[in-house]
Amino acid sequence: MFMPRALKVKRPAQVSGQVFNKKSKVGQQEKKDEGSSVTPVQKEEACEDTKPQDEIIQASGESTGLTESSVQEDGHTSASSDTEDEDEEEEPVKSFKKSQRWPEPGEPVCVMCGRYGEYICDSTDNDVCSLECKAKHLAQMGMGTGADVFNRKDKNGDERTQPQQPAVDIGGVGERETGYSYRDDRFISGLTDEQVQRIKRELGIETQGRDVRRPIIEFEHCGFPATLSGNLKKAGYEAPTPVQMQMVPVGLSGRDVIASADTGSGKTVAFLLPVVVRAIEKPAHSASSPVALILTPTRELAIQIERQAKELLMGLPNMRTALLVGGMPLPQQLHRLKSSIKIIIATPGRLIEILKQKAVQLDKVKVVVVDEVDTMLKMGFQQQVLEVLEQVPEDHQTLLASATIPTGTEELAGRLVRDPVRIAIGEKNQPCANVRQILLWVEEPSKKKKLFEILNDSKLYQPPVVVFVDCKLGADLLCEAVAKVTGFKTVAIHSDKSQWERNRILRGLLDGDFEVVISTGVLGRGLDLVNVRLVVNFDMPNTMDEYVHQMGRAGRLGHRGTAITFLNNNNKRLFLEVVKRVKPTGSILPPQLLNSPHLHEQQRRERQKARQGSDDTLVTKNNLIDIIRKHDRRKK
Repeated sequence: MFMPRALKVKRPAQVSGQVFNKKSKVGQQEKKDEGSSVTPVQKEEACEDTKPQDEIIQASGESTGLTESSVQEDGHTSASSDTEDEDEEEEPVKSFKKSQRWPEPGEPVCVMCGRYGEYICDSTDNDVCSLECKAKHLAQMGMGTGADVFNRKDKNGDERTQPQQPAVDIGGVGERETGYSYRDDRFISGLTDEQVQRIKRELGIETQGRDVRRPIIEFEHCGFPATLSGNLKKAGYEAPTPVQMQMVPVGLSGRDVIASADTGSGKTVAFLLPVVVRAIEKPAHSASSPVALILTPTRELAIQIERQAKELLMGLPNMRTALLVGGMPLPQQLHRLKSSIKIIIATPGRLIEILKQKAVQLDKVKVVVVDEVDTMLKMGFQQQVLEVLEQVPEDHQTLLASATIPTGTEELAGRLVRDPVRIAIGEKNQPCANVRQILLWVEEPSKKKKLFEILNDSKLYQPPVVVFVDCKLGADLLCEAVAKVTGFKTVAIHSDKSQWERNRILRGLLDGDFEVVISTGVLGRGLDLVNVRLVVNFDMPNTMDEYVHQMGRAGRLGHRGTAITFLNNNNKRLFLEVVKRVKPTGSILPPQLLNSPHLHEQQRRERQKARQGSDDTLVTKNNLIDIIRKHDRRKK
């Protein structure tokens, strides 16, 4: 059976020159006993390294006897004369997306339509479901038209025996394989120190550390390969955000980084670019030894990071990612690790499970990213993160990022890095400036009524709306109430939902299929909900850091949004923090909060603590005696 060379199949059985034929499961079992001359492919993706030999076999015609006339107008293929007996076991490549089924949980998804990604396009290394979607995908990437799917590079045998270099133009990546060394662009190095400081001051960039690289103004100042620069533009990254301006050059120079920036400020791309460049310049040592590792606290965030990484890797050869997260089938993830993976995006629990099975080694990792580091270094994740990092060589580069990094967490994070550059964008640990904050004093019995009023207010209601609650049962019950009273298309998402269901809800939220989404904290961190303009904190989060993350869902990538938070005496523990963080933004605070005796008591304690400033003094060998004497005087 003929199949376009540029369309590879995930589960092929290579038999007698039929390099990329798709077989049924029955056919695969029967072929194992036929003693074929070609070893069956056991990888999820056909390995790029075997492609030249496969093409030569096809071109020479030693075992195929296929001609251009075997390509039918509708994209289906007919078998050659020496394989006619096998027709019943073969399926033609699906020409149209309507012929493809929808994916099961954990299966690859077509990048164009969301159906089962049965094939891999080797021009971009992305999953597609049919020739139709492959044609649209290549056209979208500027790599050809729909007609190219059927005849691209198959016009004569000579073209198919050519080396891969013309087909995979990596824009000078080969020149960097001996080692990428970042240098300041001529324009950047030509700026005076005063000009650089003024730029950093205007953009709210603060840095600490020795020999900090100057911020870039445009992505072109980094000297990226042409393909990577093109991918950035196709993905919509025209100009760098402040955190990208500073973090990218520091990361490219190989320094460890601790970065704090607003939610939605572009931190993901800021750490992905140094990771991608490092992965390009370092060849894969073996199928199970990645070059880069990215750790995240949630599955949804890991899925989003992998999607953004694939956008940057498109068209770069031998650049594969693996997503290792809980809630998805383990066998498929183990199978993926056999495909010479360069970058792993994982949650700590699943990664440790796979490490114990010795299915992957981290001894060749050169760069480690810990996203949402404040969550990752809390008691729940801290031991797992440290256990993973014990498997990584000491000479690796470490990039830590989050919107909020409390002092205690920053001290712990400092132990994971060597001679780091600390980067803070805007007010550290403060709410996103693009989001208008409205705090309402609402007693518990009145919360539902107030929410319905907001959803019926034409000035405030901008679908889709994300409503955060503090428990899973509360999410389900509130979802039913909102749907019944307002008639809006409403859905609840929380950790008890299956991963397939959560992915479906996320996709529907981004596509505008839902008007109201009731969520626990699973949507609170890192996710780019770019079409969300209104967030309602139905239940005030337990910490102000979580508040900063949740309200930041309404101000992604520079867009303006609104966050409405319900507050009452159940949240009295946070009153002082609310006033200290929200009041400086100009938001109006409810009088019940400002007049609360709980707030006044917290303020009194803080003033008293400030007067006793010595209580927080760091005890050293030099001041120990003075502290003891002062303490004795207080007792008297």
